[in-house]
Amino acid sequence: MTSCQHDVVYEVDYNVTLDPANTYYAGDPVKFNFDGNVDNLLFYSGETGSQYIYHDRYLVPLEDVINATLTLEVKCQYGADYDCLKVYASNTFEGLSGSDGEADRATIRSMVDSEMEGWTDLGYVDLKENNGKWTTHTISLNDYMDNMSLAFHWCPPTNERVQRTIWIRGFINVELAGVEPVQQKLRNMECTFVMMDEKVDPYHYDNGNGSMRIAALNKDGSEPEQHIIMQGAKANEVSYVCDGWVFTKPQPLNKVANDKGTVVKNLQNYIHEYEYTWTKPGTYEAVFVGRNENYMAASEEIQKFTITILERPQE
Repeated sequence: MTSCQHDVVYEVDYNVTLDPANTYYAGDPVKFNFDGNVDNLLFYSGETGSQYIYHDRYLVPLEDVINATLTLEVKCQYGADYDCLKVYASNTFEGLSGSDGEADRATIRSMVDSEMEGWTDLGYVDLKENNGKWTTHTISLNDYMDNMSLAFHWCPPTNERVQRTIWIRGFINVELAGVEPVQQKLRNMECTFVMMDEKVDPYHYDNGNGSMRIAALNKDGSEPEQHIIMQGAKANEVSYVCDGWVFTKPQPLNKVANDKGTVVKNLQNYIHEYEYTWTKPGTYEAVFVGRNENYMAASEEIQKFTITILERPQE
């Protein structure tokens, strides 16, 4: 038996050329030919989302954030108590531990005792109007660019009546200069759930009544219509009042996903040409990143091409 792992990394030495037959019109494939000693090859087209200069960029300057909004959709079911959901936003919150329930409860009690100092009550969720149907609310998050947190307080007043069930879904939309808009779903954000009643575990959330949770995927793997479920209970079904909080982890709103390249060649894929189609006219910097590596070392070489894509002439 022989090993496929080499003790020496050979220096990357490869060549990329453009096929002279290319016409460089939008919608036509552009062919690249390559040869030489390269094990892995990535391609960046130069289009938005695939620009090599942004392959390790995860933040944009705050001044490049044009607008940030929260779209919050709420649907209530069951129960007769309407004043049982509060929504807040903060740019000073440092977050909860998520692992020390009593400490997190103490932090929340201190916030409540200080009348939610440092938090803005968004105060627009009308549970009377949206009983049994989705209603949508949009609010600016421009004041929370550098450190945004959301807090949802589920607070039915008693367990002696049916406790209202609330479905929530939320979308944070950020418009950025020179970058495609970014959207985050509430269900994909890191959240900490805390129940305040001493009769229940602080992090008690499951599929049962009287609990909170991120909505599970549907059986077919698709996303549910809800992001967060605050599941009420029948009168006197649970021994505690559903006093629960959901906090999103503090985050800046100028985060972006780094630009990605396309794998065009690897050790299992020995090809010598690659085609790519630009659909819009323009000038693009196409970049190939060649890399050889093993457990001991790595070698990398970058080759760049300026590609001008023309509008197809009218026939």
